[in-house]
Amino acid sequence: MKFISVPTSQEAMSRLDFDTCVDGDLNDVIITDEDYILIVKSGLIRSLNELLDIYIDEFEDEKIVGIDDLIQARMLIENNSTPSGIKAVDLLLSQVNKAIEYKTGVFFYF
Repeated sequence: MKFISVPTSQEAMSRLDFDTCVDGDLNDVIITDEDYILIVKSGLIRSLNELLDIYIDEFEDEKIVGIDDLIQARMLIENNSTPSGIKAVDLLLSQVNKAIEYKTGVFFYF
């Protein structure tokens, strides 16, 4: 299973850095292996990596932090031509929107 986590506050994000999170610190969603493969095949992960100069992949933890990067990620996801019905794309967009609301980040644990 793969997790996409969003800290609910700056304090929660600091605790995440030190692996000392408490209940309520994170909004986590689970991405199935099948949905992950669909996102990769769609090119969305590659596009996010190129746009934000990050490296989301199956073997690395990665994050998108900072309001500018989060807004760019949201725009890319919203304008992506990925076919509808891929649950993971909707979940990812939801997590990015939460991170913008909380002014934190999106953390990928694949």
